[in-house]
Amino acid sequence: MTLLSRTALFLLTLGCLGWAGNGAVTSAFPLEPTTEPRVAASAPVDTLRASTEPNTPLVLTLPAELSGRPVARYALLRGPALSGVAGRSFTWIPEGAQPGTHEALLRAARDDAPADTLVVRIDLAP
Repeated sequence: MTLLSRTALFLLTLGCLGWAGNGAVTSAFPLEPTTEPRVAASAPVDTLRASTEPNTPLVLTLPAELSGRPVARYALLRGPALSGVAGRSFTWIPEGAQPGTHEALLRAARDDAPADTLVVRIDLAP
C-alpha cells in the first residue's frame, strides 16, 4: 500500500468517526426513550370493522367512495379462507376459523386515480 493510499484511508477513517469537525454530532434525529406505544393506537383510516359468530356467514357492503373519491371496483388481495369480493360486497364464511380478529386487505380501483387499499377487520366471537 502506497503512502498516498494510506493517507487517504486514514482521512476517510477520521471522517467516518467524526473527528474531522463534527464529533459532537452523532445523529440528526436522536432517539429518545418514550413510554408511548410504538404501534398505531387506532385502525388505519380506510378500515371497515365488523363482527360475526362462528359458522355465521358475513356479508358486508363495501363503500362506494374512499378518501372522497369513487371506487370503480374492489379486488381481494389477502383474506381469510372462504372469503371473497363480488362487486361491492365482501363475503366470508368463518367455518373452522379461530375466534379473534381477522383481516382482509382489498384493492380499491379507481378510473381516474391510483388504486387505494381498504382493510376489513372482523372480530369473530368465541
